[in-house]
Amino acid sequence: MRERIIQASEDEIIKRGLKFSIRDVAKLLGISTKTVYQYVESKESIIGAIVERSISEMRNAEKEIMGDSSLSLRHKLHQTLALLPRGFVFQDIHILEELKQRYPAQWQEVDNYVRKGWDNIRLLVEEGVATGEIREFDLELFIQVYIGAFYHLMEHRHAARNGLSLEKALGQMVDLLLVGIYKEGTK
Repeated sequence: MRERIIQASEDEIIKRGLKFSIRDVAKLLGISTKTVYQYVESKESIIGAIVERSISEMRNAEKEIMGDSSLSLRHKLHQTLALLPRGFVFQDIHILEELKQRYPAQWQEVDNYVRKGWDNIRLLVEEGVATGEIREFDLELFIQVYIGAFYHLMEHRHAARNGLSLEKALGQMVDLLLVGIYKEGTK
């Protein structure tokens, strides 16, 4: 039942943003709010569970990308940098902004992942530099530029104004960042 409540909450987030209520979730499931509260503590705990699952999905997808021997280093790097979990309810930039403003504890989990989840990128860059596919550059500066650009997309709603999903905006941002680190003539 807890999983059904979380899934119904994701559906409500897609429809209403984070302004959904426990009553909305209960109605969607055809149960009472009292029943919902038997399985979850609060709306915040539901959002926390969604964030936790999304980050876990991203980590698992990253492992799949890293282990996929059919992908070139360049494709692994691009896919890892542009990664969003499948069915990610926070793909709407407005919802991410709302998460940051209204649910700081849950936002902190997202922020920690964005700021600290760089181990595989470091490995890919080191491999690329060692093989000569990537020129040497300041990776820490690259990471800060990526994080800054990601948050800029969110805060200034650039992507939303231009009708881009977070997925497309992130993909375009990664394309722009990577063009500057590959040596000419590499694929």
